[in-house]
Amino acid sequence: MTYFIAGNTAVENARSLAQSALPNAPQEPYFEPAPRRAYAVRARLSTILRVAAAHELKLADRIAPTPRCEPYSS
Repeated sequence: MTYFIAGNTAVENARSLAQSALPNAPQEPYFEPAPRRAYAVRARLSTILRVAAAHELKLADRIAPTPRCEPYSS
């Protein structure tokens, strides 16, 4: 008896049930998904952009220094 599970067809249910129930049933090879690198790439890219922005701010400060509010000393 196969049960309806949302997202699976009856054929997929029957195949998975047969493979899990019979010890000598032919197994489909399992390919592990590739590791996700999006987080590492995003972190590296944000670091590069932060360094570039700091460098641009230093260059802009050399060209036209911004007045700084410093405490008055007499």
